[in-house]
Amino acid sequence: MGDSIGDMLQKATELAISENHELALDKFEQVVSIDPENANAWYCRGVSLSRLNKISEAIASFEKSDKFFPNHGPTLANLATLLEKEDPERASDLARAALISFPDNEKLKQISSYPESNEFPNKVFVSAKPILEEEFDYKDSHIEIGITQNEKMSNAQDLTSTGEHSRAVSIWKGLLEDTPNSPEVWRGLGDALISAGYPDRAEQCRIKADSLSVSKNDYSEAEVEDIDATEALLQAVEDSQSLQQEEPVIGDLEEAAGWYNMGINLLTEGKNDEAISSFEKAIGGCPRDETSLKVKAQNGRGNALYNSGRYSESIVAYHTAISMDPESVSGRTLFNMGSSYAAVEMFDDAVKCFSQALERGLEKDEVEVCEKHISRCRMLSREQAKRQSRLSR
Repeated sequence: MGDSIGDMLQKATELAISENHELALDKFEQVVSIDPENANAWYCRGVSLSRLNKISEAIASFEKSDKFFPNHGPTLANLATLLEKEDPERASDLARAALISFPDNEKLKQISSYPESNEFPNKVFVSAKPILEEEFDYKDSHIEIGITQNEKMSNAQDLTSTGEHSRAVSIWKGLLEDTPNSPEVWRGLGDALISAGYPDRAEQCRIKADSLSVSKNDYSEAEVEDIDATEALLQAVEDSQSLQQEEPVIGDLEEAAGWYNMGINLLTEGKNDEAISSFEKAIGGCPRDETSLKVKAQNGRGNALYNSGRYSESIVAYHTAISMDPESVSGRTLFNMGSSYAAVEMFDDAVKCFSQALERGLEKDEVEVCEKHISRCRMLSREQAKRQSRLSR
């Protein structure tokens, strides 16, 4: 009996990790010959081709992956890096989209600043390991595309909401090791720690996040405790793991509702940072089985983040709310998420959100605004496509 696609991908991945890219490439090509729409295999094939310096073929492979799984952060980052010299304008567009998943990557920032950038590297963006081992579920022979940073954040928040604090902190640990200067990740770790019952360590994370957010201002370094990412996070994981042996924290619904109401009032007054803090306290203080209030608080948090110009963080908050209770998602939430996508120039995703919002009971004036946004985003998306098409000829 022949190997399954899952077995072939596992073997190919093991070969790629050991730098046997010629042999790995043979395996990946077997997979796409059997399953030509397997985005994961096209992606891994692109990584191996780039290692073999077959740049044109690598670009084509990543483009195939993007076709079957659009807006995958690592795919966009690889394409941006490989196309920087050949097609700098398209590379710039791709880099801006990839920055949603890798907001602290300096190389992507440089590529996205075209035509200011004049240095053209020839190395692929992704690290030597072509795909994370945990991206495969070998037991079920089910293959999943590489998980983006935003998806990992959303998964970590979901775990916190269900009381699985150890796993949530572990995910934030991995994210922080990859992007140690991301305020968003430091705040996420702080949320996980406060929910796990470690308010002091959570406060340190929030101080660190605030210091990174205002690093362009005259912020006194003396006010910020220097936290070593690896040591602090390893200790946090060890501490949170001990919670599995303890009674779960029940949470106080009345107190959480009070924080939520305070967040709404602060949001109305335009005090977005304070509102964010209140919504986070509402989320962390909710009883484990309370979903409705958590959904409302995540939506409120998303609105406050949007108002603060933290668009990628707001997208994560809205996605978290939707994942908790897909049936209850409102037209306003989808409209707001579409606005966030538009702000980061992911126009196709914005159109999807706005279109779904029209089906979810918007007011008459909101419908008119939403339709205008759809028209505008479609036009901007066409302009991007035309520009890329001209440059690819």
